[in-house]
Amino acid sequence: MSDAAKTILIVGGSGRHGGTGAFVARRLLDLGYRVRAMTRRNDGALSRHLPGAEVVVADLHDRRSLIAALDSVEVAYFTYPIAGGIVDAAANFSSAARVAGLKRLVVMSMGAARPDSASHLGRAQWLAEELLETSGFDCIQLRIVALFFENLEMLHRHDILGDGVIRNSFPDLAVNWIAGADAGRLAVAALIHPERFGAKSAVYPSGKEKFSHAEVARTIGDFLGRDLRHETISADAWRHRLLDIGKYDDRINDDMARHISAIGASTLKPFAFNNLFETATEEPPMRLAEALSSGYLTFAQNASSANGA
Repeated sequence: MSDAAKTILIVGGSGRHGGTGAFVARRLLDLGYRVRAMTRRNDGALSRHLPGAEVVVADLHDRRSLIAALDSVEVAYFTYPIAGGIVDAAANFSSAARVAGLKRLVVMSMGAARPDSASHLGRAQWLAEELLETSGFDCIQLRIVALFFENLEMLHRHDILGDGVIRNSFPDLAVNWIAGADAGRLAVAALIHPERFGAKSAVYPSGKEKFSHAEVARTIGDFLGRDLRHETISADAWRHRLLDIGKYDDRINDDMARHISAIGASTLKPFAFNNLFETATEEPPMRLAEALSSGYLTFAQNASSANGA
């Protein structure tokens, strides 16, 4: 059986923050691969969103449902929301995957995944990946050392359309940026071309562009034709601002607010930079100017807050 004839399981196929699961599923379908997209509830939306994919109902917190979802699957993509519970989810997944005979797993991770992370979710992500890596199948953990462009819309749309001050706990240091779609391209490459990532299980793609939030504010301001600036505030102040936004956007929860505000406040030097994206995908990445001009990012007043980009 050819690789394209084998089924690849996509966890997170509905797409939330960054939308990587949905992008990975669509890209694989376009390339002729058989895709099984996992959802916690099948209301028909995922089938409409991903025509051609097999849709399976399963929950990362219910091991029994995962055994059926993983049946006859040798390669899978694992992603988890920016929320609590990932260690339990990884334990259920790894146990079910051993029963099903999974051979290879690609994990959408974060640069903050380490045992001494300033973020409680970074520490939990690292622990979950340790568990997955010792479960008997090969792993590639994509520890993306970049902020998603989508953060600008989700976390700062109200700032940008309000008084024009992007407020967060990041200092005036350049950090790496990447589109969620490009993180998805990395995942597709890891699924079908794992040899391009070398021998290490954890890799640290950095994206392509490096900007401070002040530079991002000027770029977006120039595009929108208004003055925007950045202001560094405390982690606690930003966490409370995010929780206020979370009342209207269910992607933002207490865990996410604690995570990103802690990461911002702990950023003391520019992020590391590499060309792994181009090496792995053999494609140029999206740039911020392109994300704005193409409409990939939108700051329209009526932009939906319920669905990830």
